[in-house]
Amino acid sequence: MTTDTSPPTLERVWPPAPVSVSHTRRFLREALDLWSLESVGDAAAVVLSELATNAVLHARTDFIVRLSQPGKHTLHLSVTDGSTSLPRWTKDLHGPGGRGLRLIDALSAEWGAVLNGVEGKTVWALVSPDMVEDVIASGQAAAQPAAAEPPRRAE
Repeated sequence: MTTDTSPPTLERVWPPAPVSVSHTRRFLREALDLWSLESVGDAAAVVLSELATNAVLHARTDFIVRLSQPGKHTLHLSVTDGSTSLPRWTKDLHGPGGRGLRLIDALSAEWGAVLNGVEGKTVWALVSPDMVEDVIASGQAAAQPAAAEPPRRAE
């Protein structure tokens, strides 16, 4: 007898439309309720919003949102799109955009980006209550980063 030890996973495809971003957040909230992961809800919503927004604005292709629960209190989320351009840090902290990766970096325990051959890329993040509590305690999410190139966790 074999036991399936893979984490529970939910997946959905979204069109590259701005309204998809709010729909992905609703999808996330439903998954968090199902898995009793409300403790990471706000941080996960910001991270997913940033990833989905990047797919809509930059990839301009349908994108897949995957949510899984690899641990009792941990959420793994990813967005796969049809672009092979990997995320890049912005150097202009005062420009109209480009701070999304900094938010993802601040609110996730780990994150990364992987090319899927010529099929596009997947950007993923791991969100845990410990990381959320650390960010809240330090005020890191609200602070402006000092360096133009913070340590990068993406592959």
